[in-house]
Amino acid sequence: MKKLKYLIVTVSAFVCVSCTTKAYNDGYITYEPAKLSEEERQFVAQSIEGLDKRYDPAGQMLTENISGWNYHRDATSGVFHVVRSSFGYAESLMDAGTEQSRQRAFDILEKTISLQDVNPDSKSCGVWPYYEEEPLSTKKSPIDYNWADFNAVSLLKIYMGHKDEIPADLLHKIENALILAAGAIQKRNVDPSYTNIAIMGTFVTYVTAYLFDVPEMKAYAHARLKNFYSYTLDKNGFTEYNSPTYTIVSLNELELMKRHIVETEAKKMIDYLYTLSWEIIARHFHKPSAQWAGPHSRAYNSLVSPSFYTLLNRASDGKIDVLGNGPVSKDINANHQIPVHLFPYFLTPEYPRTEIDVFENKVPQTTGTCYLTDRFALGTVNRGSLWNQRRPFLAHWGTPEKPSYLQVRFLHELYDLSAATYFSTQKEQSVLSAINFITDGGDKHINIDILEDGKFMARDLRLRFEFGNIDVDKLALPAQIDAPVSFVIDGLHFNICLFHSVFGKFKGFWEKGGDDKIAWLDYVVYTGEETEIDLMTIGHAALGFSFCLSPVGENCQLTPVKLAVNDGIMTAEWNGMQLNIPVKPDKNPGNI
Repeated sequence: MKKLKYLIVTVSAFVCVSCTTKAYNDGYITYEPAKLSEEERQFVAQSIEGLDKRYDPAGQMLTENISGWNYHRDATSGVFHVVRSSFGYAESLMDAGTEQSRQRAFDILEKTISLQDVNPDSKSCGVWPYYEEEPLSTKKSPIDYNWADFNAVSLLKIYMGHKDEIPADLLHKIENALILAAGAIQKRNVDPSYTNIAIMGTFVTYVTAYLFDVPEMKAYAHARLKNFYSYTLDKNGFTEYNSPTYTIVSLNELELMKRHIVETEAKKMIDYLYTLSWEIIARHFHKPSAQWAGPHSRAYNSLVSPSFYTLLNRASDGKIDVLGNGPVSKDINANHQIPVHLFPYFLTPEYPRTEIDVFENKVPQTTGTCYLTDRFALGTVNRGSLWNQRRPFLAHWGTPEKPSYLQVRFLHELYDLSAATYFSTQKEQSVLSAINFITDGGDKHINIDILEDGKFMARDLRLRFEFGNIDVDKLALPAQIDAPVSFVIDGLHFNICLFHSVFGKFKGFWEKGGDDKIAWLDYVVYTGEETEIDLMTIGHAALGFSFCLSPVGENCQLTPVKLAVNDGIMTAEWNGMQLNIPVKPDKNPGNI
């Protein structure tokens, strides 16, 4: 009952504040009504054209046809009313500025705001579900608390850009939803290592606190920004290192902060973080293939999307024109500018060069190596997970029109096994790699579906060398399991040798295959009837391979790897590089 009383008092207080004429540009934040040019309105119209077809007038939300497993949803198939996309759609409809689009936006906001958890006794109070059909109160899969952050950002942009256009009763609902979402963010208080959410939540709490005069939240938001800045300064980068997904999300949130947070001390910190984000992108941009070179801590794909090229074009005022389509109009929701000192990385890069990053200073250190040439880019991390969002070994080559990639994966039922761990050392185009397994790791996810007692059932286990945009007939099979294999793709020599392959009692074999998008060279550890894999009892489960990539005519031959296994430690030496890893599965040794 006390919690309910507090909620009522809080809501009443902020409603009163919202009725005043207090100026918000008092040295801390600033905003103004959205004013679109005709060109910008055309951009918005194009962006919502496809979404219009997904709008359900009866349900007053966008629909989404889902298929497959996702750790944050109960269903695996069907048509659902989706929350986050509906908020984004409403934002675009408000920007479109027509009477019809505004009315549809109002309908969407009324409906979608109503799905927020407002129960003060609930752990997820202030958070939204993914779908109307899966309310948080009955949800079985893990709740995604990030939905307080993501959806609040859309609501803040709607509020600040279109406050005067919104009916009073709906405006109060938006304000209430923002207060609740910001409260959920403050209560959750994510660690600064969760980069994109740390930044996004800072923006939401900071701006919400000053919009609605919430003193305790003001102090919290200031402290949160300073903490994140100090943490990032110490690491000289983000925890989700070199991430095409999360660096862009962070960049967008930092640009919003640059636009709306104007207090002097905060502005200096935000400007530093914004420049750092662009430095990460610039140093890993491979101009010949127009790809974001690895290694990646978090990535949903191994090739960048066209939106990345659009971002570069807009942020360079048309100077970076990857596909030769000419200048692209500005996105009204972001006004990015690449710092001038970084333009040479995109326009006149120096090749060959090696970029070295220390991603984690604490022992054991996590370091990344990226070797970039005028023909290819090859990136690896010295220690990491083979979770499906990680790219610890990634090569790129080709052209902007047809880029290709090579990614190393370890698959359980053809899905990446998170309990598989990767170690490597790299010298320019040569990489010495090893893979072992942790007993306290995850199956499909690194921390959601943790293996129980190190056990899982399996019908198929395999190490995969995945080639994107390559025909399978370009690949060759090794003559025997531990024999080196060499083949040429697009004028490049690929040399691979699986010098060690032990996984308990299983005897593996090589096979290759492909479809219309990828080709693969697989070392099949096991395939057959479902059997239990008990990592706790397997005495030896480790794989090692050497790799070299070079243009034809500069072929780097794979000399034999010097290998020894003593006292449970595999030592591999090759080409002046050395790796040492335990062969018996054990607990996570740290920074994996």
